[in-house]
Amino acid sequence: MSDNWGFYERRTESEQLRVLINVGFRNSAPLAPYTDLLSITINLYPVRAHNRSNRDFVKQLEQLESKLEQWLKSTAEAIYIGRINAATRLEFYYYTKGESPDLPAIHAWLDQNWPFRAQVYRKADPQWEFYRFMLPDALEELFVHNAQMIYALIHKGDNIGQPRNVYHWLLFREDDDRREIESMLKGLGYVIEKEKEGNPEKGYPYPLVISRFEDVRLDTVNERVRELHSLLAGSGGRYDGWGSVMKLSAAGRFRRFIRRNLSTFETTLRKLFLRRNSE
Repeated sequence: MSDNWGFYERRTESEQLRVLINVGFRNSAPLAPYTDLLSITINLYPVRAHNRSNRDFVKQLEQLESKLEQWLKSTAEAIYIGRINAATRLEFYYYTKGESPDLPAIHAWLDQNWPFRAQVYRKADPQWEFYRFMLPDALEELFVHNAQMIYALIHKGDNIGQPRNVYHWLLFREDDDRREIESMLKGLGYVIEKEKEGNPEKGYPYPLVISRFEDVRLDTVNERVRELHSLLAGSGGRYDGWGSVMKLSAAGRFRRFIRRNLSTFETTLRKLFLRRNSE
């Protein structure tokens, strides 16, 4: 069993869902004897009303998620496969070995550890059909990559809200398909980057690089990728990723300055130390 978590957004006819799933079980599911699907649903309205800030709201939910996972793992060796977050609710999903722990035990734990009402549901799912439902499709796999990319940018101090040239790489099977789609892309506000070369791949020998000037917030990038993925469907083309130059926030610039100068300072100290020891 391995942890490999992916985050993506899924649109249904009535709502938008944010899904976090451990895709590490993709090739090994179903796992015996984990035959039952257990879900615990939290109504977000009272939680939001109880907390003064969004930070406190998120922190309380994160604490519940962590404590619940630890308890179910220690008492029943339950496998946490992920969560689905909608506007009004948060759903946690586990696979358990049959009906252990039983529903009264779960309700008792929630009564002791959670100040709001929660719904608990269990059903037999020996083939892990619900897990398959949660797994991302081809477009959602791109959203998983987007989230990982943007998390890395934030971690490095990028101000993701600052507009910059965002480049997208497309690949085509035929040159005629590439030429035909260029005019459509221009009409949608993209710039054709003739001077930038993409990397052809086997079966897709005709690359195309395009760009737009905009921010790299997750919602922005996901919407752009959704648009391009839809446009390329049936055209013999394939979306191959995006990238941009980093735009450091003030805090990010300060941290980079400190790291660079600290490294120089440490190097100088080492040289002085070695010189003194050699004299």
